[in-house]
Amino acid sequence: MTGGVGMAAAGRPPRDGEPAGRPPGDRAYLLDVLGDCHHGLGRHDAAIEAYQQASQLFAEQGAQCSYALCLLKIAENYLDLAEPWHAVGYLEACLPLLRDLRLTRHQVLAERQLDTCHAGLAQAGLLEQGPPAARWPQASARPA
Repeated sequence: MTGGVGMAAAGRPPRDGEPAGRPPGDRAYLLDVLGDCHHGLGRHDAAIEAYQQASQLFAEQGAQCSYALCLLKIAENYLDLAEPWHAVGYLEACLPLLRDLRLTRHQVLAERQLDTCHAGLAQAGLLEQGPPAARWPQASARPA
């Protein structure tokens, strides 16, 4: 009885490119798991790509928790690649979501990682100190 599992679970035969035995909406979940596999194997670029695709699908589905955790995983992989300048944006994007979702353990982890990124970037001269207004000149303030 081959192929019966996919048909029983989904109610119809899988379409091209669709995994057998999982509903079509699970593509985001499977990409998230694929990212976890790549991360575990040290393939951080491939993990980032999988997590980015998963996060986009989670956002489209309104799955805020999964979306926030994917952003955190992307940041972690950029940190593993020693690219904190890429990680900062993902950490800043996921922190408000983690707070709203009350994922305290993940929030604390993201805050620590963000603090470490900011300190490292400031030490390297890649992040200026001071309020955002002082760091980013207005369009009208630029010389002509």
